[in-house]
Amino acid sequence: MKTTTSKFYNARRALSYNTPFIFSLGNRSIGKTFDWTCRCVNNFLHKGSKFIYMRRYDEDLKRTTPSFFDNIQFKYPSTEFQVKGSGKSGTGLYINGEMAGISIALSLATKYKSIGFADYDIILFDEFLSEDNKYLPDEVDKALSFYQSVARGYGEAIRTDVKFVFLANNVSLYNPYFIDLNILPNIHVGTQYTVDTDRAWVVEFIQNDEIASEIASTPFGKMIAKTKYGDYALKSAYYLDSNVFIEKPEGNAKYYCTLVAHGKKYGIYEYTDQALFYVSEKVDHTCKDIFSLTTDDHRPNYIMIYRNSTNPLYMLLKFAFDNACIRFQNGLCKAMFLEFMAYSV
Repeated sequence: MKTTTSKFYNARRALSYNTPFIFSLGNRSIGKTFDWTCRCVNNFLHKGSKFIYMRRYDEDLKRTTPSFFDNIQFKYPSTEFQVKGSGKSGTGLYINGEMAGISIALSLATKYKSIGFADYDIILFDEFLSEDNKYLPDEVDKALSFYQSVARGYGEAIRTDVKFVFLANNVSLYNPYFIDLNILPNIHVGTQYTVDTDRAWVVEFIQNDEIASEIASTPFGKMIAKTKYGDYALKSAYYLDSNVFIEKPEGNAKYYCTLVAHGKKYGIYEYTDQALFYVSEKVDHTCKDIFSLTTDDHRPNYIMIYRNSTNPLYMLLKFAFDNACIRFQNGLCKAMFLEFMAYSV
């Protein structure tokens, strides 16, 4: 992974790829939200273009929207900023008395499908990666649908200048967006920018060593230096990604059931000699016991697992998971299974 040469983040290079979707991941406190907030403000001041401030849930917006302009106020001493509303979806973000943006929770985005957004050019989705690995059912489809609603207008089916910007700290590479949009297979260790061949998306990975060094020199930084959180905050280690439990058990195995998540099937194997279950990308397509995670994955004769948490198959897997009796072929299998556990509670 390459490092930045300036102290704080700048989106200039990510924008140079001219993709509608921009994913920006990096260590904490490097200025990702600051830079994009300034760009939203500048676009409105210079071009009259509006923006959407997005978080996953309304409660997230309630906490963050009222202070949306606070960190950038000093850069615009002659500009008046105002937030009108509770912060939840529908709250207006005003610049010099004019509405420049609006807050919308992704969980409620379908309510805005019939509203015209022809003068909105940026959707700013902050903290799009969940640190507890809990996402909305069919979240990626919801995000894609909302983008299409915003990007239409002015006689165009899709306005190609509309940007959907996804900002996050280094939480996990194994997230629904990177899996569903087929980003994950294209990422290589040490690559700073990964771009879709059709220029649909760009992913940037930023490790700002200068900011990390500043934090590391503080008492707080020294305290977290040898912790998992310290690796996440200072070294850009992915918070939820580890190799713990990624190994193949030994001995004889029998096929137990199939799990389906985000259009992909995973096989569950039982290793009776070691009292372990193993999650693999290798699937027995003759197996009749199939569990689906989302409504999009559901098919005739499947079992929707989050609506059947008392099903004995699920209860056994949950027991095995709680007692550290699950092993995984790779990080993708592990991420899928963790989502199953979180989604089914």
